[in-house]
Amino acid sequence: MSRRPYVRPMKRTWFMDHPFYRNYMVREASCVFDALYAVNLFWGILQLREGAEAWSSWLALQANPLMILFTVVTLGMTLYHAVTYFDMTPRVLPQFIRKKVADPIVNKLMYAGLAGISVVILAAATMV
Repeated sequence: MSRRPYVRPMKRTWFMDHPFYRNYMVREASCVFDALYAVNLFWGILQLREGAEAWSSWLALQANPLMILFTVVTLGMTLYHAVTYFDMTPRVLPQFIRKKVADPIVNKLMYAGLAGISVVILAAATMV
């Protein structure tokens, strides 16, 4: 007689029952938007290489309201991913670092680093 192992039934939406898992899945799903946006930017680089007419058509596509909506949603998802990543980082640091530096200090340093890099990028972009 053959015995089959017990397999606990699991709904397809198991992660929706607990806020921690739901937030985790939303954060991980943000990579899909980032990947699609990266493909969009790569397509823009290819169009730039093709010439002025192809570049103008790509710019016209970017002015489409659906593309603007996609860009705003992608920005929101990326910011959500960054905030949750920054909040999670102190909890996964090695113990010898956690004993020396408090968690809020690590968070503040990460946000300060993000702000500093953003200022450098914005300054470089305005010089061009």
